[in-house]
Amino acid sequence: MRMRHALTTACLATALTLGVTAHPATAAPDKPIGDKIAEQALSQYTSTNAEVKKRKYEGAANGVNAKNNCNFYTGFWTDPRNRRFDGSSAPRTGTDRATCGTSKGYMYVKKNRAWVKTWTPVKWKSRAWCSDFAKYTWYWGGAKVTGLNASAGSFRSYGLANHTWHSRADVAKKKGAKGAYVPKKGDVVSYDWDRDGVIDHVGVLTTYSTKYKAYFSVEGNSGEKLNYKNTKQSAVSPLVVGYTSPKKL
Repeated sequence: MRMRHALTTACLATALTLGVTAHPATAAPDKPIGDKIAEQALSQYTSTNAEVKKRKYEGAANGVNAKNNCNFYTGFWTDPRNRRFDGSSAPRTGTDRATCGTSKGYMYVKKNRAWVKTWTPVKWKSRAWCSDFAKYTWYWGGAKVTGLNASAGSFRSYGLANHTWHSRADVAKKKGAKGAYVPKKGDVVSYDWDRDGVIDHVGVLTTYSTKYKAYFSVEGNSGEKLNYKNTKQSAVSPLVVGYTSPKKL
């Protein structure tokens, strides 16, 4: 969501085939980065892991939605132990003044002078978190995240800097027209709810239909929770500003 204030409210499995072959096994081709990001986004919503399931709701990490901006993803980025610590801070108390919860998650932390991927407690923090969630899926999906921050508008800035920004007008163009763009899995969609020129919110595309010019998405801080929007959303809605594609590391 738009970062008016730190406490602003709003914002697959691998198939194993057993058999004998006379030839050496061939490594499966690497998945497109967008597919990896989409899988990361969906896994945050559909995971059956008890610790991951807690991330769907704001609050004390107890599965009850306190709607107070406390969330795992901000805690991840603001943890000084994290190899990708973003250098910012956020309150440990929510908008209701309750202490934010704690849950476990993977993070690269330093052990014996080496960065080690570790399942570790993460203290939740409170701030608008749609961008923190989208950035998280890009990071674990293998995308460059330099230049992204807690502001929803940072995704457009990233896209402009990396030449991966595509406006709603680009998507509305006919196929083959100059500058026409077809959104893809893993892209981040930017919204302007107030239509005042300021990006208020972002989400991660998990599916796109060229036939309907529509998409599904997973979005943090949507309805003050993690939300999987799996009904057709118009890619050229007046509320959509545009799309940012990830750059591979």
